[in-house]
Amino acid sequence: MFANEDELKLYITESYPDVTEARMDEDHWDLLCDKCQITRGFQVTRVQIGVREAAYGGLTEDWLSPQTFLFRCPVCHAFKQWIVYQFELQHEDRRWKTHYFRVTSVPSEGLDEIVELPDDPPALRKAYREAVRAMDANANTAAAAMFRRALQIITRDLLKARRGNLANELNEVVGKQYNGITLTKNFGTVGYIVKEAGNQGAHPDEDPDLLDFTAEDASDLQGIFMEIVGELFVVPAAMRRAREEFLARRKISPPVGP
Repeated sequence: MFANEDELKLYITESYPDVTEARMDEDHWDLLCDKCQITRGFQVTRVQIGVREAAYGGLTEDWLSPQTFLFRCPVCHAFKQWIVYQFELQHEDRRWKTHYFRVTSVPSEGLDEIVELPDDPPALRKAYREAVRAMDANANTAAAAMFRRALQIITRDLLKARRGNLANELNEVVGKQYNGITLTKNFGTVGYIVKEAGNQGAHPDEDPDLLDFTAEDASDLQGIFMEIVGELFVVPAAMRRAREEFLARRKISPPVGP
């Protein structure tokens, strides 16, 4: 419960990401299109603003209620919804500026579905989805922990490392074959970064510089984790598709036997 409007605003500013910089103008926001995999100016096709009863009858806009924005990509026409709070904040220069805070996105911001991820074990997709949804909720420390969890599912369940601590598991799988590729030291290096970031999220070791795991940190960590996903799943799948399409196009039958 909030005692007053100031408490509500303080809670919002501390709990949700400030997305003001994404707003280009009244009709366009600079957003990532998951379909096109590019950031571009999305069109605002609808805005729903809360209303309340006015003092002298009728209805008036309620700016303390969240707004619903419907955005559409101008190229592929995919759309998304954001639930956003909008209000004025005073800056150090004493000027007031309108800020926008995203409560949630439908679907979640970021790539929350990767087709190439294996269905078995299901815990891998679940951990990755939870990491992305945690980022969307501005729970960036939780996102770091779930990326680490997803990495350990890969080392234990897919790469069959002996169960121990994650550092040993990463060292053990270097040189192994999986999905037609040989895991290199780069895999171990990238995995180490994900492991350490996840550890910092859970145990910052009393270092004040590590206490705040920001949205930028979480986004960068997702990009680093995607290097692992690309090496293990996306690139091999793309190579298989290219080979199959070439064989079909040239009417070449796959070899038979060993």
